[in-house]
Amino acid sequence: MRPSTGAGVLNTDSKALEVVNAGAAASSVRTRPGMAGATGRQTPTSTRSLPKRGVSGRSAPADPNQLRGLPLALKFSIPISLLVILAMSIFGYLATQTTETQLNDEIVNSGYGQLQALQHFGQDVILDFRNTKEKKEEYDKKFAAHRAYVQRILDRNPRIYDIVIYASTQNVAVEVPDGVVLQGREGMKISKPPKERIKIKLPNADQDVLVYNGTYVVKGADGEHAEPSLYFRIPIREGPEDKDPVRMFSSLNVILSAKEIREEVGKMKRAMLLLGLILTGISVGVALLLARYTVRPIKELVKDMNAVAAGELEHQSPVAETSTDEVGLLATAFNQMTSSLRSGRDSERENQRISGELNTAKSIHIKLMPEKLPQLPGIDIFTAYQSAKEVGGDYYDFIPVGDAEHLAMCVADVSGKGIPGSMVMGTTRTILRMMAVGNQSPAEVLAKTNYHVARDIKRGMFVTCVYCILNVRTRELVVASAGHNPMLIFRAATGTIEKVRPNGIALGFDKGPIFNKTIREERLQLEVGDRVVLYTDGVVEAMNAEREEWSDEALDAFTLQNAELPSKDFVRLLIKALDDHKGEAEQHDDITVTTFRVIA
Repeated sequence: MRPSTGAGVLNTDSKALEVVNAGAAASSVRTRPGMAGATGRQTPTSTRSLPKRGVSGRSAPADPNQLRGLPLALKFSIPISLLVILAMSIFGYLATQTTETQLNDEIVNSGYGQLQALQHFGQDVILDFRNTKEKKEEYDKKFAAHRAYVQRILDRNPRIYDIVIYASTQNVAVEVPDGVVLQGREGMKISKPPKERIKIKLPNADQDVLVYNGTYVVKGADGEHAEPSLYFRIPIREGPEDKDPVRMFSSLNVILSAKEIREEVGKMKRAMLLLGLILTGISVGVALLLARYTVRPIKELVKDMNAVAAGELEHQSPVAETSTDEVGLLATAFNQMTSSLRSGRDSERENQRISGELNTAKSIHIKLMPEKLPQLPGIDIFTAYQSAKEVGGDYYDFIPVGDAEHLAMCVADVSGKGIPGSMVMGTTRTILRMMAVGNQSPAEVLAKTNYHVARDIKRGMFVTCVYCILNVRTRELVVASAGHNPMLIFRAATGTIEKVRPNGIALGFDKGPIFNKTIREERLQLEVGDRVVLYTDGVVEAMNAEREEWSDEALDAFTLQNAELPSKDFVRLLIKALDDHKGEAEQHDDITVTTFRVIA
């Protein structure tokens, strides 16, 4: 909204209206919530009370070019390394388990073979034990031979820790016979069989054979120490009645070393660990190389973005040419964005230039309007102007016509808005003012104005105008109209509206003959209380969001209801009524109102 600098002129470019008092330039004052006191006066704000920027206690803003997390290279390499470590761990575990199982099966099968080979030997030992235990010499001789045989087996096969034959000390079948009949290495401690058994993976294996894990105390140069062992036990049947699957009278036991399994598993674990470290190192190196290869164009693109952010909108990223993957697509999109930003900047500069020129044109347009209202005895006059665009095509004026008793008033509307309409309006104003000097015939003034306007105006454009001359002393009003909206007169004596529209066509349609034949003027006598309203079609054609016009009938009703108000209030309420009707809809045409009332 831009207020005119005239006395009492209501000039609006938005919904709000500002009234400028006579002889003083108005300045808009905005009062923000919380700044005004109880009286509504504006509270002055001192710049010394504003908070200072950069005070201590506030942390400096973070550098936008600094990484706030892990770099992409690490984000690539860490997951790949973890996947390799996980894969190697699973592979190592499976390989170790497979190796341990294979070695265990091999030893178990070997032990089972030894047990089967010694089964007849065990039966002979138990038979000799039963038959010769009362005959000491014979017993010693036989068992010396048995011990020598067992010793030869132990010497030939270092995997066999011991061979032991047990018999029940109670001469009844038991689950675990504990009486030593024969032992290859006497005095060694042997584990008792647990409940957990190891299955023998051989076809047609003897189900009476029991295999289990245990420990065997071995004597060495550094003393005794327990070694992991595999125990094999098979019952020695002593007759056809000895068939109990759980209880037995005697058993043959072969103890094999499981140290080989532990050593092989240890070697496998060390090999897997070494291989895992090597593969992890290789994978980390490869991941870092791939990450660097992938991240390098991204870093270049970041540099390009920083250059554009610094204002180099002509900069183009070379990554779009060198990279053919998704990063290249991103760089291409970035270059397109930069081009769009450059075009937008150029457009913004052009818009700023045009805006500056429009502001200049608007200032010129406002200066063409009367700076102040004429002060007429017994006449209360007021006016309002509101353009639909930066500059408008409406025009109102007050023109002295040669003596103190006569004042010309006009309201005009150019077909079209914006700069073209404003230029035509400026030309028409200049010509009209020249033709009005010393001429008290409205029809003759419009005819002479049309003569010049019709020769200069663009084809298809025209100007409508209502032009009247008021005799301030006698209150006689002479009116002529060039195709303009009817002038309204409220007659106070009868309380009715009179519409005055003398014959005439718009300025610019015809260069003279037709216009001069059709133009007429009408003389009217005004009385105290009468109100005259001159307006443009932007008043009655104001539209709301549903494109419904305010209408001539609405203006007639408004004038009847508010004709007796002071002219300033009449105009203010009229503009408010138009704004209420329009609502949120955009103003589509210029609005101009000039009204006066005879008050004495």
